[in-house]
Amino acid sequence: MLASYIGFLVQQHIPITCDNWRSPDLKVGKEKIWSEIQEVSDKNRKRASKPVYPYKKGRTGYARLQQRILAEEKSDATSLPEHVLWKAARVGKDGAVVEAVQNVYDECKTLSQTLPSTEVQDCRSVLSRVLNVPEYSGRVRGKGFGVTPSSFYKKPKTKNPTNKEVMETLAELRAQVLQLQNENARYREERCASEAKDTSDRASINCQPKFPEGISPCQLYLSSPTYRMVGKGKVHNTSGELLHHNPLPVGYMKVSVDLVLDTDALLPLPDVVSETTLMREAVGSFVGWPSDLIFPDAETPTRPTHKAGKGISRRIESVASQKEVPGRKLKSTAKDIPTTSGTKSQIMMRLEKMVAESDIMHGAIRSIDFDEGVFGAAHFEIIAKEDMQQLFEHDELGIAVIHTYIWYMYVTLMRGTELCNRFNFIAASRINATLITKNPTSVKNDLVDRFMTAGDNTTPSLYFLPFNSGNGGHWVLVAMDLSRLIVYYLDSLSGDWSKYPSMKKTVDA
Repeated sequence: MLASYIGFLVQQHIPITCDNWRSPDLKVGKEKIWSEIQEVSDKNRKRASKPVYPYKKGRTGYARLQQRILAEEKSDATSLPEHVLWKAARVGKDGAVVEAVQNVYDECKTLSQTLPSTEVQDCRSVLSRVLNVPEYSGRVRGKGFGVTPSSFYKKPKTKNPTNKEVMETLAELRAQVLQLQNENARYREERCASEAKDTSDRASINCQPKFPEGISPCQLYLSSPTYRMVGKGKVHNTSGELLHHNPLPVGYMKVSVDLVLDTDALLPLPDVVSETTLMREAVGSFVGWPSDLIFPDAETPTRPTHKAGKGISRRIESVASQKEVPGRKLKSTAKDIPTTSGTKSQIMMRLEKMVAESDIMHGAIRSIDFDEGVFGAAHFEIIAKEDMQQLFEHDELGIAVIHTYIWYMYVTLMRGTELCNRFNFIAASRINATLITKNPTSVKNDLVDRFMTAGDNTTPSLYFLPFNSGNGGHWVLVAMDLSRLIVYYLDSLSGDWSKYPSMKKTVDA
């Protein structure tokens, strides 16, 4: 920019208003310029008066010194290495070499033998490297006046591309990207067209032949950057079903994410409503997934048959009760609780009626804002039709339902009261068995950050964490008493706390 500006000024022929240096009009400018010249001169004079490596050849310059040395040695070479000439210029009449000069020479000699030839012939000479000083443009250290880097190193000049060349290259790249996008879209359309069935215009997903119609367990895969399984869940293979009030693209199916194996994996179809982009953020929620990357999960047991007996019904367990348990079948001896309207509470029936008459049943959603008092950091949760059905059908409870229930307790019972100093909650989305296994350090840091957020309270407080054990997906409530260093496991099912070793190890650390 400066070069262009100066060129513009030269083209405009700036007029000379003062043709005599002794003119009184230049007095202010001359004094300013002269003061700057004196400042630079004094600085250079002081530096030259006490050089670290003094030059001892008087008025003989580097060029004449080099010619004399080559003549005395009767050498056919046209020049000497810069460190050799630099040392010769600092040898006195008695031929003695100062120790500091000899040390620099020895280091230059060693460095020139160890450095690759391509690195030696760069813009910084071996001598400048050893002296640890910058290499000024337009000259070569130790070669004297008139020697430039381009003439000494004979490096080919590089030509910067013109604006026209840059635009042509950019146009070629854009054309290549557009071609790849078109090929990818055509490939997906051809593949999806061969697999998908004909459905109505309102259908967001198609009933795929490899999955039975309805809800069934599945494995979720990704093909980029490597082909791998990233999680497990349930595929909802129902014609006409919408996802968060939005239709899915052709070839995608609606799945609920229950177990995450790769927490940092990107979702193939990010949720623009909740801004969910990573697998770890999708636990307990519904996302769209390519049908060719969904496979039936044979290891996940189907819903067991309920028989009369003691225990807790499988129908009313939390997320865990119906998720996969590798290597074994979950037993159930509980008696199923009827779900007819005659046995439901008045509150539940009123809630069902209110939801049925609202737009939620037609795909609408509700966004609930959480202030910092709930989990220590502000965020929001999305409640949709699927979340309400979890309550009405006594089905698996996702994280959104758990968090919303905690938010309701906080708003109605705790906000603005002394209870806020006695009880605190930890978000289940940040602490779970999958994250503990994959990234234990991050989980520990999240716990410490949560404790530090409420650390100003002088009253001893309890921290409650809804914990998904990962062993069948069962939910337990973990209560942490920091004042007594005690952790309580509140489990609706009979069992020993030691069956959650990952959580115990994290808390102990």
